[in-house]
Amino acid sequence: HQILLFLENMTAQDEAKQLDSVTDRVTEQDSMDASKAKDAMASLTSSGAEYDARGRSKKLAKIEVSKEDIEVIVDELEVTDDKAEQALKMVIARGLPEGTTALGEALGMLITS
Repeated sequence: HQILLFLENMTAQDEAKQLDSVTDRVTEQDSMDASKAKDAMASLTSSGAEYDARGRSKKLAKIEVSKEDIEVIVDELEVTDDKAEQALKMVIARGLPEGTTALGEALGMLITS
């Protein structure tokens, strides 16, 4: 009974204030939840990218390339040994189309990049 009397005695202004306070709390909670979700997604994305990069680096490290191919690329394109070796490993890792060579694919990749 007391609650009903209290509600009956409230003015429209009092009711509006109470409603605003409730919606403000809900809005604050929603924005905090959205912020936490964004942080979590950013963390997952960066962790995944780091994992992919490490996995790719390990895979590329296992690939052996010809020293002669590295020298040809360095002489022709004036790039570093490391860049030539990386290009060769990358084209081998993704697979060579039939009838192509790692040297030809690496040269093409470096020329167009």
